[in-house]
Amino acid sequence: MADHAKLARNVDRPLAALIQDLKRRGMLDSTLIVWTTEFGRTPFVTAKDLKGREHHNHAFSTWMAGGGVKGGIAYGQSDDIGAYIADRGVHVHDLHATMLHLLGLNLERLTYRFSGRDYRLTDVAGRVVNGIIA
Repeated sequence: MADHAKLARNVDRPLAALIQDLKRRGMLDSTLIVWTTEFGRTPFVTAKDLKGREHHNHAFSTWMAGGGVKGGIAYGQSDDIGAYIADRGVHVHDLHATMLHLLGLNLERLTYRFSGRDYRLTDVAGRVVNGIIA
């Protein structure tokens, strides 16, 4: 956990530069940037010998920029320690459906039937989260 400040510096500046460059070139509005993870991390450790934080699967953060996303907002909220959803949670299927929508893909048109079951990129779930779309 002591390495977090150093690791954050390694990504914060390049990501800020990417966004600034895309904006300066007039490409930010047509470029979707998604920064996410596959699971959440606890803001604490439960054992003193652990070198990193522990995983939890109930809440995690994603940030998005450009590509039709509303800027300067936070959508949803976790509890005080970031472990559980407190308000306006977004299921991963909904996140994927929203990203596909922002990329101009119609989720319903991507449905296909195989062995008697419907499939699509978000399984057969996922709704666009309109609250984050500009």
